[in-house]
Amino acid sequence: MPKADTPIANDFEQWLSYLIEAPPWLSEAEQARNRGAFSDVSSAVHAVLSEHQNAAVMWGECPDWLAQLVAYWQETAATVITFNYDCFVELAWKLHGAPQPNRAWLDLYPVPVTMIASRTKNVYSGDTPSEGLRLLKLHGSLNWRYSGPGGTPGDIVYDVGVAGKGWSVEGIGPVWPDADELAADREPMIVPPTAVKSPYYGNRTLQALWRRAGQALSKAEDLVIMGFSLPPTDLLVSSMLTTTLPQDSLITPVNRSGDVVNRIRATFNIEADDNSLSSWVHTYANIGDTTT
Repeated sequence: MPKADTPIANDFEQWLSYLIEAPPWLSEAEQARNRGAFSDVSSAVHAVLSEHQNAAVMWGECPDWLAQLVAYWQETAATVITFNYDCFVELAWKLHGAPQPNRAWLDLYPVPVTMIASRTKNVYSGDTPSEGLRLLKLHGSLNWRYSGPGGTPGDIVYDVGVAGKGWSVEGIGPVWPDADELAADREPMIVPPTAVKSPYYGNRTLQALWRRAGQALSKAEDLVIMGFSLPPTDLLVSSMLTTTLPQDSLITPVNRSGDVVNRIRATFNIEADDNSLSSWVHTYANIGDTTT
């Protein structure tokens, strides 16, 4: 792998950014080799994440807290913005949150994603419900396929499906047995953890998801942050949050560690006596603690 033995590889995100970008000091041939290596690493990331996703559903049932959470999201018609690639929310919704058992997981996506079976003229024709959970996967999904970051802006994003046949590898796997063959000429649509993600954001489907996220934030009265610590390097997300979220919105970080709470305060310019953070955070967070 190009420069995998140099200090830049100590930071995985920086190394991936080096591979996908076109550093001006490299020749055209070297840049092409970098892009090829990036494609290999992206495929490896997808394979590892898929293996871990399958391992997570092999034993036991859907966690009670997740079943209750997706049911609550469905009941309250919540808009959930996620940077996760996995399909746990889709599967849990199919099992515990869908208004009818036969509802398709695509109902969760407010931006059209095409079923992979449409390549055999088997097109999904269900009615998208007007209410319920909306899931905005801003960094793509393990079950999405497209032409890659070099594709045209209008490139179709295909979905191989979530079978929903129980909390199992089969349940979280593709709906169609021949999904892999149908998507043989496509790549997984996951936005890797690179510092610069602009090559991916040219896709119009992904752009539409980000616009929906901004619109949802602009109308939000409450923002609950789960599993996201607002890292200082993620300037794009912090910019979206600070420019779209109304100033009187209530912010509740589920991670109550002092460093996360303080980072949220710094990002949103929240003073110590400001009521923008929920009373739950003020009660339980160790604001002076900077450990993780």
